[in-house]
Amino acid sequence: MSFKTLSIFAFCSLVLAGTGAAQEQTEAALYDRPLPEDAVFLRWLGSKGTPPELRLAALPPASSEFHPLSVRHLKGATVGLYYSVVDGPDGQARLIAEPQRGKKSKVHLILMNASPQPVRLVLAGKQVEVVKRTDAFASGGRMVNPVAADLEVLTDDDQPLGAVSVALRRGQNVTVLVDSDGVRLVENRFGAVLGE
Repeated sequence: MSFKTLSIFAFCSLVLAGTGAAQEQTEAALYDRPLPEDAVFLRWLGSKGTPPELRLAALPPASSEFHPLSVRHLKGATVGLYYSVVDGPDGQARLIAEPQRGKKSKVHLILMNASPQPVRLVLAGKQVEVVKRTDAFASGGRMVNPVAADLEVLTDDDQPLGAVSVALRRGQNVTVLVDSDGVRLVENRFGAVLGE
């Protein structure tokens, strides 16, 4: 390899490394405190309770914003995953693990089932399955391309529970929440870092 080729390779490597560091600094600036290296993400969907897995003295007001926190504050959690707190059938707060996120160029569509029956998400009026059967107090998901569509939540016996209209953009993550209040759309947003 010639000196000139080696120099070009070294220069390109430095530029790429600098770009990555700049992106990390820009992302860190979005938060009031730096993200923990072992971060998980937690939000409350319709619940004001505290799940037994959560080990924090001070909690934010219940909101649908994801709050980053160290995995050590959430018993049984996996680094990098997202979790939602919902009310269980007994009224107690329950923790639901969400599907892993994928490519940022796609839309991550999540079906959060906080109801006591299995449900699935379909294209309204077409019975085309978008998210497969999701058990009670569980979540399912799917990566999709940006699209505008009417979606409907159905029970196992094809009874409609509700519908939402979506106009999805690249990099957007949305949740279709099914609970005792019905069916609604929740856009994924981020709040302050918890703990420490």
